[in-house]
Amino acid sequence: MVKAPVVILPGENIAPGQSGATLHLANGKAIPLDNLQNGLVAEQNGVKILKDKNGVTYVGKANAPLYNDITTGRGQQWQLTLPDGTKVWLNAVSSIHYPLAFSGQQRMVSITGEAYFEVVHNAKQPFTVKAGNTVIEDIGTAFNINAYADEPFIKTTLVHGSVKVSTEKNSSLLKPGQQAATSAANKIKVIKVNTENITGWMNGALNFDNEDLGEVMKKVARWYDIDVTYAGKIPKRTFAGSISRKMNLSEFLKLLEFENVDFKLDGKKITILP
Repeated sequence: MVKAPVVILPGENIAPGQSGATLHLANGKAIPLDNLQNGLVAEQNGVKILKDKNGVTYVGKANAPLYNDITTGRGQQWQLTLPDGTKVWLNAVSSIHYPLAFSGQQRMVSITGEAYFEVVHNAKQPFTVKAGNTVIEDIGTAFNINAYADEPFIKTTLVHGSVKVSTEKNSSLLKPGQQAATSAANKIKVIKVNTENITGWMNGALNFDNEDLGEVMKKVARWYDIDVTYAGKIPKRTFAGSISRKMNLSEFLKLLEFENVDFKLDGKKITILP
């Protein structure tokens, strides 16, 4: 029996995600950054917040310990430069909490979701990231952290330099090309990985490294701002390869069809069939 092709209606040709985020100031004000013109966004305690082609940057030095947050929703990603010059890229459904000025013996920020860091090294004031039960300390580094709430592990991937990954019970010093997976039980497992597969999202790619269908659809749901449900058990499929994050959802669905994955599309909801 010949399988009928999946028909994608015009209204269901969902566009991919794009650059966008919301800046949350210390006074509680929320500023959508998506369509904001380049230039001065806000000023807090002597610090100017500027938007340019590279995202958000901070100019000046704060005279009070104030914090900002930047959050991305589904279908959004963003880039910012922290007050110390450290560059951060946020993937979809992610956030970062950081001070307007780094004072004291260390520079500490916290994240949810996924973020990539290119840290300005300062041995006298180490840079530290908190993600769930995991603390990552920079030792002159570029690294990626995946800490989505719906994932079983917090994964820290070192691109170059060195980082120390710690929990309450364990710690591990990573070398370039290694990934530390932290469990809810505070255990740390270190493996070798292809860093290009991990950081491809920054360069416009959705990479799949022998991932099952459930993991693939999590990534797709975040980027295309869709809901995914399963009518029964998740079909056993393994995906390896890369697709452009610029393609419309309809193009990705054709790939699912090619892999013999049955599904039903209703607006922004995909149901995977047994």
